Amino acid sequence: MPGDEPILDLEYLLNPEEQDQFRRLCLPTTAEELAALPELVELHLTQLEAEAGPNADLEMAQAIGRTLITLLGASLPLDDSQRALVRGAVEYFLMVDDASGDLDDVLGFDDDARVVNSVLDRIGQPELKIELG
Repeated sequence: MPGDEPILDLEYLLNPEEQDQFRRLCLPTTAEELAALPELVELHLTQLEAEAGPNADLEMAQAIGRTLITLLGASLPLDDSQRALVRGAVEYFLMVDDASGDLDDVLGFDDDARVVNSVLDRIGQPELKIELG
């Protein structure tokens, strides 16, 4: 529904294609649904280690995964919009075919980190932000 969409200033962080991908992933989500996501993040990290090409930045992927797992386990009192943003950040990380090739590009996870950092700012958790090189 227009107007119910989470507001996030992504134009400074992501190109238009990345913005569109992220916004499509910000779905209404319950607290119970968020609680199930750490397992998917762990599985994704295991798959990345097995499938990543020689240029993939697995350290960045692991930092993103740890941050998401920490965030999801924090039991924060998130409103509907914030839960949708967190869900979008997790789903964006789980996509390997986003705008930057996660499995082959040395900068492939930078867009994922920018999405997560933007969400962390928006939900008041900047201390969890991922350091970008």
